Formats: sequence, C-alpha cells, structure tokens
Amino acid sequence: MSQYVVAYALAGLAALLWGFVVIPIKAAKTSGRLGIAISMATGTIAMFLLAIFTDGGEGLRLLVTLSYPELGLYFATGVLQFTLGCMFYYIAIQHGSLSIAVPITRVKILIILFLSIALGLEVFRWGLLGAATLVFLGGALLGKPSSKADHAERGDHWRSIAFAIGACLVWAVGETLIGTLPDRIPPIASNGMMLGCGLIAWCIYALISGAWRELLDMPGHDIWCYMAHGLISFSAAYALFVTAIGMAGPPRVVIITSTYPLISAIVGWWLYKERLSARVAIGAVLLIAGVIVLQFV
Repeated sequence: MSQYVVAYALAGLAALLWGFVVIPIKAAKTSGRLGIAISMATGTIAMFLLAIFTDGGEGLRLLVTLSYPELGLYFATGVLQFTLGCMFYYIAIQHGSLSIAVPITRVKILIILFLSIALGLEVFRWGLLGAATLVFLGGALLGKPSSKADHAERGDHWRSIAFAIGACLVWAVGETLIGTLPDRIPPIASNGMMLGCGLIAWCIYALISGAWRELLDMPGHDIWCYMAHGLISFSAAYALFVTAIGMAGPPRVVIITSTYPLISAIVGWWLYKERLSARVAIGAVLLIAGVIVLQFV
C-alpha cells in the first residue's frame, strides 16, 4: 500500500475525531483560556502512558537525546499548536456557531502551503495549490454569517471569527514546524513532548497572571468536558495527525484534515439547530473537491 494512501487514511480518521470532539468544548461553560490547561494536562499524561506501553518507553528515552535547538523547536511548536492555537479555537467555538468558527480556520492551508514550499518541505505544484484553494474557498463560504442573523448573532459571529483567525495564523506556523521535528522521535512521544511544552508555557502564564486561582474554581462538569477533548483530540487525533505529516508532509495532510468542519457543521445543525443554507452546501462541496483533487497531485 502506498505511503500516501496510509497517510491520507490516518488524516481522515483524525478529521473524523476532530469533527465530533467539538461537542464537549461547546458544552463547557468555563472559558477556553482556562480549559486548555485541563486538555493539555490530560493529553500529555495519555501520550506518555501510551508511549510507555506501546514501545517500552523507547520513544521517551529518545527525548533525552534532543539538542537544545531541537528542544526549542518542540517548545515553540507546542506553544503555537496548543497553548495559543487551541485556546483561541476553544474561545471561538464558545462565542459562535460550530458551522462558522470551525470552517474559518481552514484558511490556514494556504499559509501552510507557502511556508512549506519556502522551507523546502514541499515542491510547488499547480494541482496542490488548486486543492488548497478549493478548501480555502469552501471554508470561506461556510464561515460567512447568515443574512438572517440578528444584531446579537452577528456580534458573536465576528467575535468568533476574530479568535478563529488568531487560531488559524498560529496553527499555520505550528503545523509547518511539525514537519521539521526530528524524525528519530516516534509520533506518540513527539506529540506528548509538544503537549508537555505547551502545558509548561501555560503554567508560566498562569503563575504570572494568577489564572491558576480561576482554574481551581472550575466546575466538575467543565473539567470532564475538557478532559474528554484532551483524550480524543490532543491524544488520539493528534497522534494520527503527526504520523500522517511525517509520511506525506504538512500541506497534503492538512488538506485532508481540513474536511472536519463538515462533520462539525453537521453536529451544529443536528444538536444546536444551526441554520443550513445553499451557501453552506456549496462550501461543503468545495471542501470535498479539494480533497479529491489532492489524490491526483
């Protein structure tokens, strides 16, 4: 079986998990600014335990061999991917509709494409640019506010969009850096290292700002919600995602995972009675078309 086929299958499974795991984020009432700490802590513990049981801890032992520049790369990637990117993403979801906040983050694919080409991680092809553009246009259509939305809904919409764009920008850089991480570190240990670095960064922020006091007052319901997201998204889905990127490169994998807004949109329509329109349907078709074009690049 082709390496790219396996990578696409892993990326598709990650997209499926990410599409449904928005439910616990939406259910939590505590701000994502605090909840991200619970998710990162849960994911870090899960990844390190998994690393111990899957390869006897060999991946963890290899982390000791990282040089200072490599440690710095892991720290920067963890902060961008988790501490900042996922925090902005949580807040965007909590302030807006799933069918708006989630798709708009797909804009990052164009940024990732050009960064990867600049770093030599991907060779420019017109077909690859075409696939990325289709996904971008689909996300843009899905993210446009409904003409039937009232003033309050539009206010929440633009607040959600602002945080979604912030997540988009930092994720674009972070996911490009994932492609430059040391190949000798297995995906599970690598993902645990990124989560741990992101958690350390948040703890530094919490000590300086006093956010740790707010964290102690978080309701039990919200703790369980953020733990669920940490296990499913940060542990299972990200391990699949990092593995796929190592096999096929960031632009190709991110195009596949960029389809998860379709699943999140369905969740929004089904559970939260969000509006369904022809514009949303066209956006969905463009997202799928981008993935199909990728198969021929």
